[in-house]
Amino acid sequence: MIGHSRPEYVFIRIAILALRLIAPLSIFYLVVSYRAAAFLWSPFLGVYAVVEAAFFLNVYLPRRFYLQQDAKHPPRMSRAEREALFHKCADTMTSESISGWFLRSPGRQIWRDNVVDWLLWALFSVRNSDTHSEWEDELDYYITVMGEHVGYPLRPGSNPEMQCLRLTMDSVHMVHRPFVWYMIVCFVDTLTSIALYIQGFTHYNTRKWLHVFPPRPLLSLFSQTSRDTETNIPYWYRPHRSPTKLPILFIHGIGIGLLPYVAFLRELAAQDPDVGILAIEILPISMHIAAPPLARDPMCAAITRILNAHGLSRVVLAGHSYGTVISAHLMRRQWASVDPPLNPLAHAQQPLLLLIDPVPFLLHYPAVAYNFVYRQPRRANEWQLWYFASRDADTARALSRHFFWYECILFREDRRPMPVTVSLAGRDQIVDARAVRAYLTGSKDLEGEGNAAGEGGAGQPPTRWAQNGLEVFYFPELDHATVFDTPRDRAPLLGALRRFVRQDEEEEETGSETGADAAVARLVDVERSI
Repeated sequence: MIGHSRPEYVFIRIAILALRLIAPLSIFYLVVSYRAAAFLWSPFLGVYAVVEAAFFLNVYLPRRFYLQQDAKHPPRMSRAEREALFHKCADTMTSESISGWFLRSPGRQIWRDNVVDWLLWALFSVRNSDTHSEWEDELDYYITVMGEHVGYPLRPGSNPEMQCLRLTMDSVHMVHRPFVWYMIVCFVDTLTSIALYIQGFTHYNTRKWLHVFPPRPLLSLFSQTSRDTETNIPYWYRPHRSPTKLPILFIHGIGIGLLPYVAFLRELAAQDPDVGILAIEILPISMHIAAPPLARDPMCAAITRILNAHGLSRVVLAGHSYGTVISAHLMRRQWASVDPPLNPLAHAQQPLLLLIDPVPFLLHYPAVAYNFVYRQPRRANEWQLWYFASRDADTARALSRHFFWYECILFREDRRPMPVTVSLAGRDQIVDARAVRAYLTGSKDLEGEGNAAGEGGAGQPPTRWAQNGLEVFYFPELDHATVFDTPRDRAPLLGALRRFVRQDEEEEETGSETGADAAVARLVDVERSI
């Protein structure tokens, strides 16, 4: 992620403008060449213009229309489930966390029916036109509670100047990428693959050539067949050889695949060469044209099959950004069910967890949805995020049609009794890191705490907070994903994973059993009795 300087701003704006001009200039060139009855300047330029124009007209425009299809929401929650979720969210609800879900002019107030529209989406997965009369009492209760937090009486009716954010019902916002951009992605993907091969990883995937675009020629030739024959999720695996240490499961975030994590994975492998690493690839959020991302249950089941196929009965889970959402699914379902088909961790227990730039905490706050999908960029890093991530067609579809906040949200109490380390970036442009830190640590005067810690100065190291198995690192100067940029910033993450993978060794030396392992043992006992 780039910074906020003027040179970076000028560079990113020029880069985006250049990429966005390729398609219209190609079409203009072909029109002029047609009138001249010959390709102008060069036949090679003419062929390239044909490719770009065809890609825009025959690939991007049809997909722009096709990807607007309505989301297929999960089964509607029962009233008891909705009320339980609402009460958990209400504990941390603020005036800003409510008003932030509405695009409005300064000074304009939210009216009652505006809140109803948002609640119908957030808790019932329907539009206002699809409401049921039996929901009225329930909605009245929610509105009463929210009205107490807003700070002013909710006027009857609907304010026409208000637009509530309804992520899975609003339009899928995307911007065209030229054919040459996907060729750049192909080249970078190949370099990433070579780097991972050198580090001792093996790639597993379907051998089909045209299941994604851009193609992955190197991997199509040298990948081994995926152990998950049902969904063919691609992944990289470095064999686990230690009889006493735990292997690591890593799930990446939105971006250009595993490229930002190459140095992190190299250092992770170097510090414990006998520890296996399995890195899942999620191509629909990796600048590829691909099938939609798997829903929660199929994704969890697929990861289970992969772990079981490699004999990984227990793993340490590390997730970044979007990957922390899948991590939350896995973690929560470990304790919610003992049904093996639905609970991937009934066979592959995960007692230890590292969440980097976590998305699921305080997901009822508007920060993640607004910053990634709705915000109009102003600074250099915001423009980078806007064009190269949030406006990518497949990434936009993943978030606007396959991201259901009530499935993904993670509460502080959900992690017990599992030891968890969380890494937060103080200048995160997606996650409200200060609010998340306050929520996790129980801090009330976060501004005062930050000043006392000397945050904001040059070269400040991360602050660390730990209590009852929960550890929180806070990097005051970092943006989203920049914790992977330097060895100094990666060190606390590597240190946490070093401790986690050696958990069994430490327990054998002390002869003790942690609360997490006791819970895992109970889970296994229940499963065996079925």
